[in-house]
Amino acid sequence: MKIVKATPKELALHQAVTDRSDTALLKLYDLYGESIIRKLKSWYSKLAAKNDDSIPAAVNEAFLGYYNNPATFNPQISSLERFLEMAAERDLKNDIEREKDQEGKENLPDGVELQANFWNSLKKDQTATDQRIIHKETIAAVDQELGLHFKTDQDLTLAKMVLSRERETGPYAEVLEIGELTTEEQKAEVKKHKDRIKKILERHGVEAKLKKLLQ
Repeated sequence: MKIVKATPKELALHQAVTDRSDTALLKLYDLYGESIIRKLKSWYSKLAAKNDDSIPAAVNEAFLGYYNNPATFNPQISSLERFLEMAAERDLKNDIEREKDQEGKENLPDGVELQANFWNSLKKDQTATDQRIIHKETIAAVDQELGLHFKTDQDLTLAKMVLSRERETGPYAEVLEIGELTTEEQKAEVKKHKDRIKKILERHGVEAKLKKLLQ
């Protein structure tokens, strides 16, 4: 299968996201938001009929995740649109699984774990009519807190992925640049790094601090 790499236009937009341009996120929504929402509604028609907000929320979550973690996108192996589409679908599936898991956790004491979806808390005050509102001050505070404990871009990205409860090996393997390893080797390497990140988060009480920021 032919690999469709990022176009020059997408590369320019990706650079704007990397540079934290104030208009980059809005451009992402303008270019890809509605198109990806339509595709997901077509693929998950029953879910869309049941909960009309779930798919736009997943797309918003994916766009925010990319905006705050641009290193997760590799323009050499995917177009930006396809990357965002896959991220939104993955987030949608994760949301569905988390809803199932939550049914068994309703009796847990408050504060036992960080909000199940890290990025979801960044948009909890957004209205259904404007999914593009970004809580810049909150995002900056989160980045500042994580920056106290993780000094490399790779570790910062891994920490955010752990906090967002990312479950798939693939996204971690891409960040770690271990695509040449076998599937089993990737899983072992990813587990090692996830365990290391989790220990740092637990040692410094980072999740509790972030939960206060996100309330």
